[in-house]
Amino acid sequence: MTKVVAALALLLALIPSVSAHRYFFGLTEISFNKNTHAMEIVHQYTLHDVQQALKKRLGKEFRLEQNDAEKQIRNWVNEKFQLTNSQGEAVTPSWVGFEADYQKIWIYQEVPKRDNLCQWKLANTLLMNSFSAQVNTINVVDDYGNRSLILTIENTSDTIKCQQAIKE
Repeated sequence: MTKVVAALALLLALIPSVSAHRYFFGLTEISFNKNTHAMEIVHQYTLHDVQQALKKRLGKEFRLEQNDAEKQIRNWVNEKFQLTNSQGEAVTPSWVGFEADYQKIWIYQEVPKRDNLCQWKLANTLLMNSFSAQVNTINVVDDYGNRSLILTIENTSDTIKCQQAIKE
C-alpha cells in the first residue's frame, strides 16, 4: 500500500511540470517528394501553445472540436508562415490538413511541382506573438542535403541556401 501511495504522490508531483513548460519551440520540416515533385511541409507544435495563440487571436476559447477549427488554423498558418521563391514571388502552400494528440499538433501543407528551394526566403512567426521566447526551427531536406534555419522574435526570416555538388 505504501508503494502505491508513493507512486501516486510522485505522479501528482509531476503534473505541474507537464502542464506548464518553460521552452517554446516549433519544428517545421520541408522536404522534396521525388515521386510527386512536390515540396511537403510539416509543422509540429505543442497543442496547448497553439490553442493559446488562437484564443488570443480570436478573443475567445479555441478548441479543435469547434466547427471552424480547421479554417482558423489554416488562416493562422497562412498568415504566419510565408514563402518567397528565388524570383521574389510569394508562394502560398496548399493546405493538406492537420492532426493532433493530447500534446502535439501536426499541420500539413505542400507546394506542388517545385525543382528546388535554393534562395527561397521563408518567414515563420508562428507563436511568436504569444511567446517572446518562441524558437522555430525549419529543417530543409532535399537533393542539396539537410540544413536547418533557426528563427526567433529577433530574426523571423531567412534564406534557404544550397551548396552545389562538389565535382571530383
